[in-house]
Amino acid sequence: MKPTKVLTLLGWVIPAATAGYLYSRFTVASGGQVPVAPINLILTFVAISVILAIFAAPMFRYRRELAQQRKDPAAPRPKRLNPFYAVRLVALAKATAIAGALFVGWQLGVIWFQISSPVTPGSVWQNVAALIAAKIMVIVALIIERICRLPQDSSETASASQGEAIA
Repeated sequence: MKPTKVLTLLGWVIPAATAGYLYSRFTVASGGQVPVAPINLILTFVAISVILAIFAAPMFRYRRELAQQRKDPAAPRPKRLNPFYAVRLVALAKATAIAGALFVGWQLGVIWFQISSPVTPGSVWQNVAALIAAKIMVIVALIIERICRLPQDSSETASASQGEAIA
């Protein structure tokens, strides 16, 4: 699985922002209210971030112990994690990052509409809070995804640099 790229996330943010803006515009034009992120949505974003970080705690611990073992070669090698756990954690982190990007885009579109309208309702702060919570969710997911990457083997990097020198 390749790491999530910023362009991939932007590919989800831009259409979602457009949809959030257009939905808000059409809803208000039809006599409805601007969509407001409820408090439970904001708390859910934070809860998802915390739960994902808790799931990643064994991986953080393993990486820390592995770094300590590299500093002191006499120390015993840490017990490896189940590779299926690591794959599931990476898949969950990637899915969380993409879902968070969708919510970031949606909230950006709604906030964009609220700020550009002549009358700014007081609910803009709830949408800003949801935007911040969704950004936190994306950041936590990307950090966890990066932590689960395999370190490059020193023999692979040496052979790759020799191959570049020959070519």
